[in-house]
Amino acid sequence: MKSLLLFIFFVPFLAFSQVGINTTTPQATLDVNGTLRVTNTTGTNSAKVIGVDSNGTVTQVGVGSNLSLDSGVLNASGSNKYLVRLVPTVTLSSGHKFNNLNLDLNGVNKDIVVFRLTGSSHNFEVTGIQGGTDGKHIILLNVSANNFRLSDESSDSLAINRIITLAGSFEATSGQGSAELVYDGISQRWIILNFRN
Repeated sequence: MKSLLLFIFFVPFLAFSQVGINTTTPQATLDVNGTLRVTNTTGTNSAKVIGVDSNGTVTQVGVGSNLSLDSGVLNASGSNKYLVRLVPTVTLSSGHKFNNLNLDLNGVNKDIVVFRLTGSSHNFEVTGIQGGTDGKHIILLNVSANNFRLSDESSDSLAINRIITLAGSFEATSGQGSAELVYDGISQRWIILNFRN
């Protein structure tokens, strides 16, 4: 009977115990104060990445959509080159507006960075761009001799597609030029990072 009582008394301690290595006050099931080393993993294929959070807890780290873990090697996908797409900008008259310009950023052009604007026979204006997602980076390259203009917060486009120029009511080229933009998910606007005339 004494053995049974001792067993019943100590089971809760074993079930909720914490082990500390090089610490007298463990804060987790296993709390190691020192360097962590794992040995004897011969023949093991890596399936997850681990890291340490701000509290010192070892935890699984998500690898994201542009990374993969293959046989213990972390690989980045994508390219270090900018992909370029031709975009016809046929204009009917001077000052032609492209409202909510559809570059198919979430479809066939999701990996395209540089959009080469071609075919305009008049000056033209872009008031907004569809398909912005947080951090999306694009470059609009005007290769025509006609002026290219980006309007600041134009009500001609939906609010979610609008552009913030950081320079007043618009930015414009005198013929050829480029605009580098990034989409800010918090403000839900395209922000001009760089404008070259």
